[in-house]
Amino acid sequence: MTVVAAVGPDGRGSNAVHLAGRLAASTGEDLVLCCVVADAWGRGTAASGADADWRRHLEAMASEAVSSAREGLPPAVVSDVVVRAARSVPRALVEEAERVEASMLVVGSSGDARIGHLALGSVASWLLHRAPMPVMVAPRAFWSEWSDRVERIVLAVDSDEGVDSAVGGTVALAKRAGVGIALVTFGVRRVPALPDGGGRRADDDVFRAWQERVTAVQDRAAALLEREGAEVTDLLVAVGDSWRSAVDRVRWLEGDLLVMTSSREGPLRRIFLGSNAPRIMTRVPVPVVTLPRR
Repeated sequence: MTVVAAVGPDGRGSNAVHLAGRLAASTGEDLVLCCVVADAWGRGTAASGADADWRRHLEAMASEAVSSAREGLPPAVVSDVVVRAARSVPRALVEEAERVEASMLVVGSSGDARIGHLALGSVASWLLHRAPMPVMVAPRAFWSEWSDRVERIVLAVDSDEGVDSAVGGTVALAKRAGVGIALVTFGVRRVPALPDGGGRRADDDVFRAWQERVTAVQDRAAALLEREGAEVTDLLVAVGDSWRSAVDRVRWLEGDLLVMTSSREGPLRRIFLGSNAPRIMTRVPVPVVTLPRR
């Protein structure tokens, strides 16, 4: 199988290359570095003169960028480089991933992200709403040594429907990387600023009911994962008074990958994130994998 990593024509995308290199080194998969040059003319047009010279210049820059990125990969990773010209960069990345039957498409974060965290640029946002294959987003300034490997898969679960959609892809990723799976459920609880009484007791009742539902969802998820041959290492419930504080309650490992599933409102075999997913994604300090709905 193959991993595809996106590289920008100007050399941006080193974080995606480092992450893809770590993944490929962990799973033994081949790696394709794909650079897409935005083509304003469209395929098959007769660009000439200054326009043609400019496009050739961009393509030369792209070839140099992917070749330079390739030099930073672990020596054991078998890699190839591809330069494409297309009107839509994310669509071309998907086409390349489909061509090589990629198990994962890896992209970087927007430059607006905090160091070590994610922010979704236009390409990543498009992919996280339309891609038919798993997409992984690297935190800004992500760096990996040649000896670094994936250490753990952390699967975020919040419903039986999400679990059913995630089991196959998560187990496949964990087995390829040779690691266990931790289950985590995130929650935000803002305790009413009221004295003891009806309001506080009602909130406690709602929270206990939520905890019981989470326990049932996680127990079922663990049973399904283990039935498929995966090792479940932890059942985690991270609750805080904000999404950031909830995320901070997890003891993250440097080699973690957080897996999130598509919203059940999204189309089949496409990624479509629910309203809470971006709030979590942009706060975690590890790469995030999104799985298409199955």
